[in-house]
Amino acid sequence: MLIRQLLTKNIPFVVYHLRDEKEPVFLVQKSREVRQFALRDLEQQKGFVIASFDARKTGKAFIIKPDITARNEEERKMLSASLTTFPDNKMLFPAENNLVASKKTYLQQANIFISKIKNGEASKVVLTRVIEKLLPLNFDFDLFYTTFQQSYPHAFVYLFHLPGEGIWAGATPETLLKRNGSFYETMALAGTQKRPVEDKPLHWEEKEREEQAFVTAFVEEQIKKSGIKTYKIQPMETVFAGSLAHICTRFRLPASALSGKTGSFVKALHPTPAVCGLPKEKAWQLISETEKHRRYFYTGFLGPWQMENSASLFVNLRCARFLKDKIELYVGGGLTAASNPEKEWQETEDKSATLLTVVEKIRNFAP
Repeated sequence: MLIRQLLTKNIPFVVYHLRDEKEPVFLVQKSREVRQFALRDLEQQKGFVIASFDARKTGKAFIIKPDITARNEEERKMLSASLTTFPDNKMLFPAENNLVASKKTYLQQANIFISKIKNGEASKVVLTRVIEKLLPLNFDFDLFYTTFQQSYPHAFVYLFHLPGEGIWAGATPETLLKRNGSFYETMALAGTQKRPVEDKPLHWEEKEREEQAFVTAFVEEQIKKSGIKTYKIQPMETVFAGSLAHICTRFRLPASALSGKTGSFVKALHPTPAVCGLPKEKAWQLISETEKHRRYFYTGFLGPWQMENSASLFVNLRCARFLKDKIELYVGGGLTAASNPEKEWQETEDKSATLLTVVEKIRNFAP
C-alpha cells in the first residue's frame, strides 16, 4: 500500500532491507529533482546513492536526499498520512524497451569473449543479457517487494523510484564498501552455482575458483594502490543469495586509512571484476563493442550512505527494471578460458529464476 501510494506522487524514494534486518526502511525526498554528484565527492554526501554501470565513465552518481525516514510501523503510518498532503502526479515509465538477445546471439557473444580470452586479450569478461516478461494487470508493487525480500533474507534488497529513470528493484549479496565502526569492509565475490538441497556439501570447480582468484587479486591491488598498508583478508567462504551460492573473500580496512580517499577508492573498485572483467580497461572495451543492450543501473552500485552513522554500498547484481506493462530482468556471468557457453547460458537462467518466481506469485494473487 505504501509503495503504491508513493508511486502516485512521482517523487524520489527507496525502500530497502539491509541483510538480515526484519523491518524495511523508507527514505523519501519531497522534491522531484533528481540530484547527482561527482563520485570524488562521495565522502561529503549523505543519502541513498545510486550509480549506473557507466558511472566509471561519467564519474557521477544519483542521490536521494531523504526529507522523511520511516523505520518502523508507527513511522510508516505517519509517512502514509503525510503523503495525503502531496499532490498526485502521474508517473511516467521509461518509454524505450531494452534489447533482448536470443540464445543464439548470447552464445555467439560468449564464444567471441572466450576466443579473445584464449588469445590473451583478457583473463575474464562478464557477459550480460536482458530477459523480458509481461506483468499482470494492476501489478502490486507492495506485495512484490514483500515477497521479493522474503526470497532474499540474507541479501541487501531494495526498490527505488527516480522520476525519469523509472522503478528498479534488486537483491545483492555483494558489498562494494561498508563501514563497521572503525573499519571498512569490501569483498571479492565470484563463482556461482545452485544452492544445494538439504545442506549437501558444495564443490567449486576450477573455473569458479579461478574467477574468484582474479577478483581477489584485483581488490587487493586497489587497496595497495590507495596507499593502505594495514588490512586483513578473511578466509574464503561461501555466501548464499536466494537459490544461488557464491565464493566470497572479505577484506577489512582501517577507516582512518580511507579518510579523504573514499570517493577515489570506490571509483577504483567500480566496476569490479565480478561485473566487468580483467584487465578492467580491456574488458570494458570488449563489453562496449559486443553487448547491444544498455545496462543502466545493473552492475552499478547503490546503498544508504552516511545515514545515522551507517555507510553501505552494494554492487547491483540481481535486479529488474519495470516498464508500463513489462519487467526487464538483468542477469550475467563471468567468462574465462575455461567457460562453457551453454553452461553460462544456464547460469543466467538460474540467476533469473528466483525473481521470476516472485513475479509469478504476484500474478497468481492478481484479481
